[in-house]
Amino acid sequence: MEKDILVKVTARNNPGLLQRICALFSRRFFNIVSIVAAQSQDPTVSHIFIVVRGDERVSRQVEKQLDKLYDVLEVAILDPSRAVKREHLMAKVGRTEESGTKLIEIANAFHADVLHVGPETMILELSGDSRTLDSFAEMLAPFGIQEMLRTGAMAMTI
Repeated sequence: MEKDILVKVTARNNPGLLQRICALFSRRFFNIVSIVAAQSQDPTVSHIFIVVRGDERVSRQVEKQLDKLYDVLEVAILDPSRAVKREHLMAKVGRTEESGTKLIEIANAFHADVLHVGPETMILELSGDSRTLDSFAEMLAPFGIQEMLRTGAMAMTI
């Protein structure tokens, strides 16, 4: 059964690592759903979170292949029940005098931040799980999403 697999790679923060990871996935025909690289508390080490879709065989193969890369220190397939997973979304939506209040109500309901209010647009920001971000985007759609940026998943184990 296919599912989203969240892989956490801990690696030395050296140039070209992301390119080597992407090339590895491309050679194996694994589709990257999302990838996020984040510096850890140690500036020489990064955490890279990769979401790939597949079954248990794909999960094992991804783990084995990533573990072979030189700069990789550790590879972990995160158990969704033992991890706090978050994504980040920024959206620029159309705004009128009438819709501005409704947009702020939606932002408040989702605990989103209002980053900018202009005469014709509003920029909102939200962090949360993927279902929350999907719901937020659905609520904003009727106002006209002019631009939307969304990161992939990051996670910490509990």
